[in-house]
Amino acid sequence: MCSSKLFFRFSIVVLVLGIQSCRERNFDQSKITMRPKIYMEGSSPIPLFDEYDINGIQIGTVQNIFSNDEKDRVFAIWLSLDRRSSFYVQKETSSNLGRRLQLVANGQVLGIHPIERTISNGVLPFILSTRMNEQEARFLYEQLGQSIVYLQAELQKENR
Repeated sequence: MCSSKLFFRFSIVVLVLGIQSCRERNFDQSKITMRPKIYMEGSSPIPLFDEYDINGIQIGTVQNIFSNDEKDRVFAIWLSLDRRSSFYVQKETSSNLGRRLQLVANGQVLGIHPIERTISNGVLPFILSTRMNEQEARFLYEQLGQSIVYLQAELQKENR
């Protein structure tokens, strides 16, 4: 009788811990609106880097080289890669000079990076591929930034 009570209590504890573990793994998927991936243009449809390799994002403007107006600027996004991916981007950019990387999210090409030299610092700049005003570029930046933060949190929880 005592062993059956002990078994019952033990079963309840295991069940409660199992439910708690499942709750910890539930993520607010609504916060992840974009899953950015980076592809080599003209290569296989397998991404070089996916959303879990990106750990930071910045936005800025660069001069539009196709315009004579010095105030004509286009928006760009800089993506920071994790340590492992930084080594891989160095290898890929050194062996693919003259090609282009594409930043893709939700099936749409968001930006391009022409590979002119080896990238050794793990930061990939992408010129936004469509002409956007500041409000649209900031919205894209905020959506990507929010998604990256939640994706990193998801990755850290799963690695525990």
